[in-house]
Amino acid sequence: MTAETRRLTLNAAAGPVTGYLCRVHTPDGTPGLGFGYDPTTAHEMAILDAEARSEGLPLTEILGGEPRTLQSALRLHPEDGPREAQHGLTAGYTTARIPADTPHATAISTLDFDTILLDFPDHPNERTLEEIRAATDAEVIALTPREFDADVPVYVKVRTEDELHALDAADGVALTVQRVGFLDTILLGRKAREQGLKIAILTELESAVSVKAAAHLAGALNAEICDLSGHLPLYEDLESLGYAPELELTGPGREVRVHHDPYELAEAP
Repeated sequence: MTAETRRLTLNAAAGPVTGYLCRVHTPDGTPGLGFGYDPTTAHEMAILDAEARSEGLPLTEILGGEPRTLQSALRLHPEDGPREAQHGLTAGYTTARIPADTPHATAISTLDFDTILLDFPDHPNERTLEEIRAATDAEVIALTPREFDADVPVYVKVRTEDELHALDAADGVALTVQRVGFLDTILLGRKAREQGLKIAILTELESAVSVKAAAHLAGALNAEICDLSGHLPLYEDLESLGYAPELELTGPGREVRVHHDPYELAEAP
């Protein structure tokens, strides 16, 4: 197997996104592609993508799962307001991932989302949580760096096995593939299941190449929650893709189908 990794920068609304693109070729010439904030993550994605294509199987099956349909949350950013959130609703998103520190959190939560993922970047703020709960009829789920007592489901962001084993009362874990690593996310997800925890798979501002890989990983782990909207703010990408509901995740290595009602994706030939 040959591998070529290079550093590159993609332009995004929130600023430049720098990462590594890895291309591999198996002995039979089958190509694989990966993108990561660090070269190891990109390399892992590329090797597994090539293996899936070589076997003629969806990547999710290589990871031990079965092809399934996932529905992504819409990730909003601190500068995004109700207008951007409404655009997401119009596109068919039913779940929004809202930064708890955005001044627009309460206004966005009053829109007609079914589920609000309240994302705490630092310590959870119970006052903010109660303000959101009072403003919305949606189910509220907290994504947080640590456990805390709450009347809503709490998914704790973990990056290591030690952090996972230290959990006591969490409902689930939130695994950000670019921060944890591709193979490590698979391993931590499996161990979380053994502890009886639910799973959220999260993406960031990254290439659709890696978002697709994360989709297969979420499918293999049967993740209850996933945010696969990370590539949308990019002005350019490593693949020519349309708006999120038009993403084609079908075919060898790409058969986990991501859809946002009312869109339903057809299988690629």
